[in-house]
Order: sequence, then C-alpha cells, then structure tokens
Amino acid sequence: MESAIARLLLGDSAAIEAVRARVHKVARAPLPVLIQGPTGVGKELVARALHLASGRRGPIVATNVCAIAESMFESTLFGHVRGAFTGALSDHPGHLVEADGGTLFLDEIGGLSLAQQMTLLRAVEIREFRPIGARSDRRSNFRLVCATNESVDDLIETGRFRRDFVRRIRAVTIDVPPLRERRGDVAMLARHFLRGACDDASLGLGLSSEAMDLLLDHDWPDNVRELKQVIECSVLLHEGGAIVGRDTVAQVLLQATRYESSGADGEHRRQLTETLERHAWRIGAVAAELGVHRTTLFRRMRRLRIDAPHALARRSAVRNGEPSQCDDLPSRSAAGPIAEPATYSPVPRPRRVG
Repeated sequence: MESAIARLLLGDSAAIEAVRARVHKVARAPLPVLIQGPTGVGKELVARALHLASGRRGPIVATNVCAIAESMFESTLFGHVRGAFTGALSDHPGHLVEADGGTLFLDEIGGLSLAQQMTLLRAVEIREFRPIGARSDRRSNFRLVCATNESVDDLIETGRFRRDFVRRIRAVTIDVPPLRERRGDVAMLARHFLRGACDDASLGLGLSSEAMDLLLDHDWPDNVRELKQVIECSVLLHEGGAIVGRDTVAQVLLQATRYESSGADGEHRRQLTETLERHAWRIGAVAAELGVHRTTLFRRMRRLRIDAPHALARRSAVRNGEPSQCDDLPSRSAAGPIAEPATYSPVPRPRRVG
C-alpha cells in the first residue's frame, strides 16, 4: 500500500512525506476527509491515493461540483427516475449510487451555494437520499472526500459556508503544501514529467543541469500543474539532440512570466473592484450585471485577490478577539436574487479510477 501511495504522491521532501503519512494513517477509516491546498498541487491525486489505500472495492467517482449546473445538481448527485422531469428519458443512478462501496470525490467545494450545502447535508451524514421522482429513499455506502483551494474556516467566517455542513465533510483534514514549499521535489517531478512527455512523443531526452537549475529557481505560482506544462512545452519546442537545454526551458518560463506580468490582471482587478464598489459589494447585483453565476464571480475575486471590506473587517475582529463591527456593511444575504446564467455547461461525466 505504501508503494502505491508513493507512486501517486511523488517527492522526497519532508512536506510530501507528511502528506503520504497522513494518507496512510487515515485511508482505511470511513471518516470524511477534506483536502486543502492551492490550485495545481495535486489534490485529486491525494484523493486517489486515499481510495487506493482504503481497500474499498467500489470505484472512485470524481466530479467538480462547480461544473454542475445548479438546476441539475440534485439529479447529477442523487439521480432521477424516468419521467421525473422533461428530458428524463431513462433512469439515472447519480454519482452517490455510482460510488457505492467506493469513494465519492467532490472537488472545488468552495463553490457550493448555501442551498446546495443544505441539499447535501442529510446524504453525507447518513448516506441516505431520494432520487428525483422516486417514491423511496436509496442508500449508498460511499466514503466522502472533498477538496478546496480555500480555507473552509474563512468560508464560514464570510457567511459562504454552513458550520454544520463543514462538520460533516471534515472529520480529517489533509493539507497539501504548494510546490515552493517543497523545492526538493522539483527535480524528481521534472524527470517524471519528462519521461511521460518523451513516451508520448517517442523520444528519449534528458535535462541539462543548467535547465534544471532554472526549474529549481522558479517560484511555481501554479504549482505542480505548471511544472508539468513547462516540461511538456519544453519537449515540444526542443529542436534536436538528446538533451533539453537551458535556452529551451528559459524560453518557456519567459512566456509564462510575460503572461503573469502583462498587467491584464491588474486592469481586470481595477474594473471588477469598481463594479463591486458601485453596487456596494452586493454580490448578487454584480453577478447579475456581469451575466455570470455568483460562484464564477467568487472564483474571479479569489483569483484577482479581491476581498470584500466586511470580510476583511470580520477576519480582523476575529484575529483581535473583538466583536464584529460589520453590522452596517452589506452582507451576502443582502445581495437579493441572483441572476442565473443564460446557458449552462453540460453535466460532466464522472471520472472513474480503480
């Protein structure tokens, strides 16, 4: 089991070793696990390692809850019976049934609305739910694993998460550190991704020591995912010889640096902040003006590092042990009705492994 976990969670650093030890310790317990870490660190790999080490016979069913249209949320997770609504031409089991005996992995749970959290509460606590249009409840013996790139404590503090919901999904927490905090793993991961890229291209390449030095010096703001992309692009741009050299890697990293410093995000941040201020930070009103769902707006604010003033005030009060002085500031509940987007993406099919 330990070797299987090590194959999924590569690295020699103390930080990734602590993650592997945590996975090994909690894998066989049926308790719900919350995986926290920034985007790109490999939270789904941790979920897969948990499932693999758990010994559960069923599959792991993984879905990004932010990609599920709100109108299809219950049907996607709980299933429906034929004729339950227009377009329900056949029975659909839902992800909870598909994960019976295995693991249900819910990614990006920070995007769940309060209503969706209420919908999930009973199901995740007693593993019992009712498909849409059904006359009786169903049960599923799934192990729940969730992931988020945000602090759920901050989500509770800002009113975006129910405290009772967090208690049901977080019996155990696994924190996955960013790549900059485990630089000792960069070389091993780079060689691993290089082998994969070379296998796909039927090539046999190595990395020069100068190219590796560049990789070790980079800050990797997008973490392991960014490292993988840099290696794959370097193999694609390589023009001959058996070694991927410094110049090729430098070219790829320079393109990424230009994108990060292009100033586009700064302009977007200014425009979005002005819109939020014009609507007195009422999230619903801003989402309606922009024609996006509030979840999309929250993700955009997080990416651009925009904090509402009442959220900052609440955090400051909590840190200082003071009562919150935010009664006169607009809260999320004051946002009013949220405009739904005009179109929705199709419901994603679950990914199965194991």
